[in-house]
Amino acid sequence: MSLVSDKQFQQCQRLLFISPVALGDFLYLKTFLIALKQRYPHIELDIWLDDNRCNSDSWRLSRSKILQQWMETEGCFTRSYGCTDSIEARKAQIEQAKAQQYELIICHSVSKSQQYSEIARTISPSAFIVSSLPKRTAWGIFDRILYRHSDRVFSLNSDELPSNHHITDRYENIFSHITGLQLAKSELMPELVVPKSLGPITDNWLSEQFDDPSKQGPLIFLNHLSTNAKKDWQLSQLFELIERISKDDMHYRFVINVTKENYQQVSSSTREFVEHSQRQVAVFTVQEHFFELPSLIAKADFVITVDTAILHFAFAAKRPLLSMMRQKKPYWAPPASKQSHVLYATEGKGHISDISVDTVFKKYQQMTQDC
Repeated sequence: MSLVSDKQFQQCQRLLFISPVALGDFLYLKTFLIALKQRYPHIELDIWLDDNRCNSDSWRLSRSKILQQWMETEGCFTRSYGCTDSIEARKAQIEQAKAQQYELIICHSVSKSQQYSEIARTISPSAFIVSSLPKRTAWGIFDRILYRHSDRVFSLNSDELPSNHHITDRYENIFSHITGLQLAKSELMPELVVPKSLGPITDNWLSEQFDDPSKQGPLIFLNHLSTNAKKDWQLSQLFELIERISKDDMHYRFVINVTKENYQQVSSSTREFVEHSQRQVAVFTVQEHFFELPSLIAKADFVITVDTAILHFAFAAKRPLLSMMRQKKPYWAPPASKQSHVLYATEGKGHISDISVDTVFKKYQQMTQDC
């Protein structure tokens, strides 16, 4: 029996899902949230994204805005509460949420479960609150104290999962136990539908960046940066890879994806690289709307990326994909196939930059020859 009963869902008018999700998280989570909304269409389903950092870091505020744009296009979420830049702003947002009088709140967090349990109770003193924990500490002996603001607590039991499970298996297990939702294996993998209106915008951008009609070769989408230096590849490595891929064919087109915070620096270095190498390289960052990014990925002939949301978007778009990952959480890796391969950082300190250009290039060659 699920922690939240069918009767509770039937009687619920508003449900708040609290989770500081990143873009990749939401790609997989939305499958289950949308399925829950479809089962109970009368419920207003809202999402709380704030990560409780209460600072003005541009990367987190930008990511939050992008996520909210994406959620709006999905059509099944009534409200979203983004990241705030101060304690005062967070308090104001909590007051906004209080006004909705949520009957059900589900909290899901890897590292801040206690904080979200308390915030949930502040938002709705009368709500039935369930907290999903990454793992139990001390066999759950102190759960009643640590999570006293929650009515029920759920902790994932990895013994219930296959040895080579994917992140979707973890989410399926969580939602099954908490909500009773049952999805077939074939329904777990994500879909990312790009609005048709973005197609011409993407085509125009590509035409402006690569304006020589005689040099319209394969389009390679590259992403070397993440939000963690240990997961970054170096720009110098990326330039060397570009030179090796296009050594015998100068018609190749390369797009380097970056966030707005890194755009100026990477653009400047790329201009210098293009001047002396004569390669076709453009730097891209989202300007107006989240879907500019997946629209461009969908146009790519091949994607090479470190462990960021780009990896998951390329997988969802069914593009040939070579990704570089650390070995910490293999369940985030896309299922291996002819079109998808992961290179793990096994040398040196286990950082992504320890993966050599030669290793990436040889795997790229192998994958493109197999295709």
